[in-house]
Amino acid sequence: MPSTPTRRDRQMVRILGLLAALLEGGRPSVRELASRFNTRRETIYRDLRALSDAGYPIVGDENGRLSHPRLLDRTVHAVTARIQLTEEETAALLWAGRHQGPRGPLGKALPAACTKLRTIAAAKKESLTAELGEAIASRSRAKKDYSGHDATILRLVQAIICRRTCRVTYRSPHGEAKTYPYHPYRLLPVNGGLYCLGRVPSCATITTLAVERIRELQVTDEGFTVSTDFDFDRYSNEAFGVVWEEPMTVVLRFRSDQAPYVAEREWHPSQHLRTLAGGDVELTFHAGGTYEIVRWILGWGDAVEVLRPARLREAVAEQLRNAAHIYAE
Repeated sequence: MPSTPTRRDRQMVRILGLLAALLEGGRPSVRELASRFNTRRETIYRDLRALSDAGYPIVGDENGRLSHPRLLDRTVHAVTARIQLTEEETAALLWAGRHQGPRGPLGKALPAACTKLRTIAAAKKESLTAELGEAIASRSRAKKDYSGHDATILRLVQAIICRRTCRVTYRSPHGEAKTYPYHPYRLLPVNGGLYCLGRVPSCATITTLAVERIRELQVTDEGFTVSTDFDFDRYSNEAFGVVWEEPMTVVLRFRSDQAPYVAEREWHPSQHLRTLAGGDVELTFHAGGTYEIVRWILGWGDAVEVLRPARLREAVAEQLRNAAHIYAE
């Protein structure tokens, strides 16, 4: 489960999106920007002040009102030239590119982007940053290949930002391809896979699509409104992986020899660890997604015992009985 974005993370993403919207030109109103970024007008005014404090000359209409904000014309042409990356920022981007690899989402553009970043670092004589690739190796397993899905990902991003209905042809692993309208809300990378959270208009619950299973995707001119009951923070805090189900309180006991490995990671944002007599450790978290939780528990073999809930304990026990039966034969 990826770490939950902080409030500051969300603010920075929104401010960057706001800057991109202003660089496009035009005269969007604060009301329109609030609707576009699914937030309040007061928040947009605060973000505009943050951009202004950062050195971007934000101006209003002829009377100085910021209800229709814009960047000075000269800024549109010169702003990118004035943006400077620190050594740490360049290193962070190179590190992220190295970690994702060429088969990840939009990975085809990574080699050229990383080369440009290294060139910038070399020009500044930031030798450590320029040679960062020589110090880091990436070796991830079970990653999905997204090298042929760049167009789909970019169209999804467009539809999410502009709130446009998509017409999707999707094929699940055990079914025929189906075509239907889809409202995309958010892209979510989880454990080497990329998923889209959204809603099929005829369904009451969130529909999660694995991006690589999308066979065709068209962005239509039909707009949509994000459902008021969609709370991404709640989704991130309650789902163990991709699937959201009614959360349950899970209590696991890990054997002492595995306790250090359990304690050094965050498995879920809600987790609580308690050291027991003899060195065992008790891990408690509140999450939904029984299938994904069971699969993760099974990966610990006989080093873990499910204490509760009873239905999860029985689900794990059934899987172990079935596996034992296979090997007994």
